[in-house]
Amino acid sequence: MQIVVESQRFEVNGQEAERLLAATWAAVHGETDAGKSTGFEAMFLAMGPAAFLKSMPAVKACTRLSTTLSIGDSRWRITRNTASSGVEFEHISAGEAPLRLPLVSRDPERPTASLFLLEQLGIPALRQGGKQLAFEHIVPFMYVRQASAGATYLGGMKPELRELAVRAMLGLREDDIEAARTVLREARRELWAARRALAGFEALRAKFGFSTPEELTHRRHQTEQDLARARDAAREAAAELSKANKTLQELRDAAKKAHPAADAADRAAAEAEKQLGVALRRLGEAEGRLAQLRSPDPAACPTCRQRLRTAGLPEHVCPMCKEDDPNRRSQGPAEDERLIAAKKAVEDAKRVVELLRKEAKEARAKATEAHRAVRDAYRAADSYAEVTVEPLRRTVVELEKRVQELAVLAEQLGERVDELVDAIAAQQEAVKRLEVEVRRAAQVLADAESEARERLTDLLKRWSVHFARRMASAGAQWRHAYIAEAGFTPVVNGENFDQVSVAGATLALVELNALVSLREVGREVTGSSVPGLLVVDAALAGLSDAPDDQAVRAYLLDLFAATARGEGPLSQVMTGSQEAIGDVPGGRRIALSKGERYIPGLVLPDPGTTAA
Repeated sequence: MQIVVESQRFEVNGQEAERLLAATWAAVHGETDAGKSTGFEAMFLAMGPAAFLKSMPAVKACTRLSTTLSIGDSRWRITRNTASSGVEFEHISAGEAPLRLPLVSRDPERPTASLFLLEQLGIPALRQGGKQLAFEHIVPFMYVRQASAGATYLGGMKPELRELAVRAMLGLREDDIEAARTVLREARRELWAARRALAGFEALRAKFGFSTPEELTHRRHQTEQDLARARDAAREAAAELSKANKTLQELRDAAKKAHPAADAADRAAAEAEKQLGVALRRLGEAEGRLAQLRSPDPAACPTCRQRLRTAGLPEHVCPMCKEDDPNRRSQGPAEDERLIAAKKAVEDAKRVVELLRKEAKEARAKATEAHRAVRDAYRAADSYAEVTVEPLRRTVVELEKRVQELAVLAEQLGERVDELVDAIAAQQEAVKRLEVEVRRAAQVLADAESEARERLTDLLKRWSVHFARRMASAGAQWRHAYIAEAGFTPVVNGENFDQVSVAGATLALVELNALVSLREVGREVTGSSVPGLLVVDAALAGLSDAPDDQAVRAYLLDLFAATARGEGPLSQVMTGSQEAIGDVPGGRRIALSKGERYIPGLVLPDPGTTAA
């Protein structure tokens, strides 16, 4: 894909500055802190943030960043307000109004700035392992940063993301594979549904217990007969249950009728016990009077034990309470008569008590017997309910359930004799047909994946051939070079780029040649979208005066010069270096210094700390 950056614009507090870059080779050189890296980083930051891009102080001071470039035959101006979360795309060649797109979008109808850029570059947003390709994954293939050049391949990009990006840029869209996967998924879904339906029909057949239509018809007649017998049995059991419930109700009514007799016996016993209590009190009074007659006058107070004063008291006055006591009058024969009468009263009271005690005991026994009869009546009713009624009730419930099951089964059998047989046969045929379709779809997918692997192997061979040729051109010391399939990592003289522990100019050259040779493969492959733009910061860093390093320097300059002449696979190369580069035929040389920085004429808010 032909890409040429024409210019950059910077805005700080209303001031604007522009840097023109329109040339097949834009060679930027100048001392450290002249702002070379600042300009290159800002070029891509205008298109959206990326984790590996660094906002230099001068870029942070900018309120707007803008990059004007051509993509194929279209000219675009891409602008980003650094304080907002969107990117503005102006299609200059079409004269259309600017289109503002968000950095993040949850609306499938509104693409993000990243996906829109991929669409303009002709790069499909492939997915793999839960990851979706984004524009920031393409930037490392266009921009060799000073911070990572010669240290980490493609800025430390993960191998799986490298593979995804290269596949997309080389046109390995895997549309055939995705289509085959879709067909296979749909066929498997239909097969699963057919098997599930067949399993349901088979379950019905197992439930009905038949293998042939004749067996099903016989099963239907048998079920109807079983249903009739079950209904008869249910009716008989219901009649027996009704009789048993009637008997149970009679037993419970008899138990209820025994309650009044028990209550009457309780009242009679209570009355006899009450009379006994009265007789016992009377006996106690008689025994008290007898004891009083038998006991002599007390000589001392029973409470304080002081001697009672009886001097001057008549005989008939009690020495304790000082009250007149007729029983104390006239000692002698009258006293004996009272004693005899008291004894007789006690004997009579005892006979009454014994008689009443016997009557109360008999009354209580009758009450107890009456209550026992009530309990026995209820127990008989409960026992009858448990032994006779409940089993009959369970039998009726089970028979009614059986009747319902047989009725449903008879209805199903009546409706599905022919339907079920035909459905099973149809589903069996459908399962066989879909199994063939699944095998065919799986084979198509396997063929598509095999073809994709062959295409990938072919592209890797081409890439490796171009890469090996370029490494050999850079120096005879690099005898063996190829691109490994795992992570598309360069391997030189048996050393994998990702496994080399010593950074330096050699690794920077390896990475640069891998990127250039990728573009050579892209030119050979129809439908590829490898960006022709390549920005190389610190392009000649780390090269000494040794003959090998001078050969590498000459190789790189020839590569850049060929691009300036319109030769080679690059549509534009932009380089940054500290040393001055001679004439750049067909290109643009941009000399910078601390006095003339990358952002021309811009007055920064804090010039003491900002490198423009």
